[in-house]
Amino acid sequence: MPSTLLFLHAHPDDESVLTGATIAKAKSLGMRVVVAFATHGDAGETSADLGGQTLGERREQEARAACAALNVDRVLFLGWADSGMADTDTTKNPQAFCNADLEEVTARLSIALVNETIDAVIGYDHNGTYGHPDHIQIHHAAHHAGPALKAGWVLDASYNREYLQSLENPAYGEMGDNFALPETDLTHFVDGFFDEKLGALMNHASQTPDDIDMDDQSQMDTFAQQFGTEWYRTVALDDRPLGDLAELLTPKAEWKNPSAN
Repeated sequence: MPSTLLFLHAHPDDESVLTGATIAKAKSLGMRVVVAFATHGDAGETSADLGGQTLGERREQEARAACAALNVDRVLFLGWADSGMADTDTTKNPQAFCNADLEEVTARLSIALVNETIDAVIGYDHNGTYGHPDHIQIHHAAHHAGPALKAGWVLDASYNREYLQSLENPAYGEMGDNFALPETDLTHFVDGFFDEKLGALMNHASQTPDDIDMDDQSQMDTFAQQFGTEWYRTVALDDRPLGDLAELLTPKAEWKNPSAN
């Protein structure tokens, strides 16, 4: 029986930026995919005309469209408030996800997924990829919920820190030890399915830079260079083998640095 994967994300658009290619590949392999969002991303910013909607409402709408484009089987919203960036007023909100009790997160997931058999939970690395409080909490939530959901694996989605640092114009600027993971800590990657990833991301119009142009090949090449490979640290929760996850994930040893060509 094909695996069922739970992708646990902090905000709408994270599913496409961090794991869009992985979701697309998983679906191509016949796997079942559930995407759960901790928040609606309501503390974000946008230059879009929301037409009377709240930002959270718009971002949920965009997330559902992106997930539909990726053929996701189920989409869940867990109901916490967006924490915003570190050391801002929104992080003080008791309902912010960064302040969520991990037992409550696990309980909400367990109730929602009572009829699902979850084989792997996909969260983020311990740095939350770039330090956002909600992303860091996703890391803790994935590792807390994984055993309760009887999953065999937790996959920490991340970036290859040294590779991004080697690029001429890295997307995240200066990257210290609190950014993503060093290559030595990564175990697997997913590449390919870039068109599917980009197509899903374009549904997030409220979060897309105004100057993005999908017909600009230089822009698309730069985006592919920075985000075309999705990286993971795999963590076994029991003695189960990877099974069909071995078809989804490619061992790090097989990665060929595109900037070295």
